[in-house]
Amino acid sequence: MNNEFNSNNDNEKVIDINLNKFKKNAKKSISAIVLIVVLALFGLNSFYVLDSRENAVVLRFGQINHVETEAGLHFKIPVADTVRKVSTEKVYEMEYGFRTALSGTKNTNPEYTDAKDEAQVIVDGSNNNASLAILNLIIQYKIKDPSDYLFKVDDVEGTLRLALEDVIRNTYQSFSLDDARTNKEVIDSVISPELQQKLDNYEAGINITTVKTQNVELLPAVEEAYRQKENATQYMKGKLEEAEKYNNTIIPQAQAEAQKLEEEAFGYKAEVLANAKAAVAQYEALYTEYLANPNIVKEKYYIDAMRQFITNNNIVVDITKDSDIYKFYNLDNDNFIKQQISSRTN
Repeated sequence: MNNEFNSNNDNEKVIDINLNKFKKNAKKSISAIVLIVVLALFGLNSFYVLDSRENAVVLRFGQINHVETEAGLHFKIPVADTVRKVSTEKVYEMEYGFRTALSGTKNTNPEYTDAKDEAQVIVDGSNNNASLAILNLIIQYKIKDPSDYLFKVDDVEGTLRLALEDVIRNTYQSFSLDDARTNKEVIDSVISPELQQKLDNYEAGINITTVKTQNVELLPAVEEAYRQKENATQYMKGKLEEAEKYNNTIIPQAQAEAQKLEEEAFGYKAEVLANAKAAVAQYEALYTEYLANPNIVKEKYYIDAMRQFITNNNIVVDITKDSDIYKFYNLDNDNFIKQQISSRTN
């Protein structure tokens, strides 16, 4: 009996010793595992990765320590450092005057809703011809300064919207209604630098890449007045074109006719002067001949006169004789002319 009792005691002691060793080994293993996990967590939390399209703002105990711009693996102090990544290549977009309610797909068109409270602006307010217009714009921008973007402005898009509204309402007042509808690109080019300047003053940390006016609408009453004005303008342009066409047709014709008349006048003048000079020369020659032989010249003129008279008349009544009977001569007979010349000579 004593032997059995001693044997049992020995076995219990052996078991107790084994249990104690197991507990000690388990505690060491758990401590090692915890240490490994802690080290792993610290190790994983000590590095971060940036791609080429990102920048990182490193905060140390809540304060900006530096901005990391290089792509790759970077170290940070666990617990002390916090990393805020921002994409510097992503293009952000803001809608003004409307909102996209449903994006379009290949089979469906996008759906939009109006934001009328921000869409209405005064156009041509600097003159006494102010009108209300409804604008729809899209603003696109990128982040250029991550620290300013994250910490200088609480609501970047809200600030952008307010700045855009201020710039738009000041800009459109200096443009006419026609410019607002037809020269949208020109107005966009004016809005963009002014908007950028305001955002730089606010230290918003963004860079405006695109200002694009999608649509400019008029209120119904203004639209009707504008349409009537356009019709009147088109009518006026049509009449001006007709007048210009008539002017381009009639004036060249008149100029050509005037030139022709002028040329004819110069020709007639030259002809009259030539005939006058010839007549003067003939008269002077005849006068010279008359001075030398007056009777011959008289006879020549008498014969020429008779020829002309006879040529223009077929019957001549002779009342030169002392008789009550008139004599009629047929001038078709050349003998009459010869007789007259003969009697004149005798």
